[in-house]
Amino acid sequence: MSSPLYNAFQDARQHLVSRSSSEKSVYLGLVFKAYILRTDSQFALAYFFLIMLGIVERLLSFGIDCIRDKPGQPWRILPRACSYFVVTMIRYVLMIAIMSPYIPMFLIICLGLTLGQILVEIIRYILMIRQVKQTGLVGNDSSGSLKDSLLDTNGHRMPTRTNHVNESCC
Repeated sequence: MSSPLYNAFQDARQHLVSRSSSEKSVYLGLVFKAYILRTDSQFALAYFFLIMLGIVERLLSFGIDCIRDKPGQPWRILPRACSYFVVTMIRYVLMIAIMSPYIPMFLIICLGLTLGQILVEIIRYILMIRQVKQTGLVGNDSSGSLKDSLLDTNGHRMPTRTNHVNESCC
């Protein structure tokens, strides 16, 4: 007796391993446009597009977090709001695409978001190391944890804020 999840994975594997022209096609619905994927090249293009959307969503979310709020500079609200609009649109496109009952599409979207998050973590690490080198805190962490001693460009402790990177996709 096999489970429905196991059967779905078996069907997906069978579809990926041996596809013939007589098999049914897969419907990929995006917010404003829908596509019927029939050929291997269409699947490859759709997979590439969805992976890139996941990566772009994570990088743009990180970009929103990098635009700092500063007193006396209210013009910074507009780039953050515009970026958030674009990120929200990408999230909804991914949400509609992931609603497909086709399991490999679900896995591809998860892969794209994971790759994007890996890039964000690498960028954060590089920025943290650069900041530690600039402030001279390497090996001199007697006043508390390294996280508490990181400073912004003006020499003030970095404020705690809500991070858009930590928001879920859907």
